[in-house]
Order: sequence, then C-alpha cells, then structure tokens
Amino acid sequence: IQVALGKVIRAMGVKEFAAKVKMAGPNVLRAISPRHNPTQDTMNRLLKPFRLKLSLARIDETRGRRAA
Repeated sequence: IQVALGKVIRAMGVKEFAAKVKMAGPNVLRAISPRHNPTQDTMNRLLKPFRLKLSLARIDETRGRRAA
C-alpha cells in the first residue's frame, strides 16, 4: 500500500498533496518511503483525500471451517 500510495502522490505532485493533507513535503516523502514505517494514523491521513482508511479486523476463525 505504501509503495502504491507513493506512486500516486508523486504523480499528483508532492507539494500539492502535502498542502492538501496539511503536512510538510519532507514528512510526506518520509511516510511513503519504503525505508520508513509510518503509523496507521499517518497512513490514514495520506489516504483521506481518496476517501480510504486503513483498518484492522479480527479474523473469524470459525469462518471457512466445515461442520463436523
């Protein structure tokens, strides 16, 4: 997700995107760099203009099992 988001942000223009999400340009670049590990909050801030949100969900272990 991070790499794909980085490609889209670079295509849009980092400065313009940074202004849209109210972050400094270098911080946006750091967040989309594969060498860094952004927090979930940071990723959600970058995804918000696309009306997307990163979330976690518990896997239902009973799902996919056959009845005995």
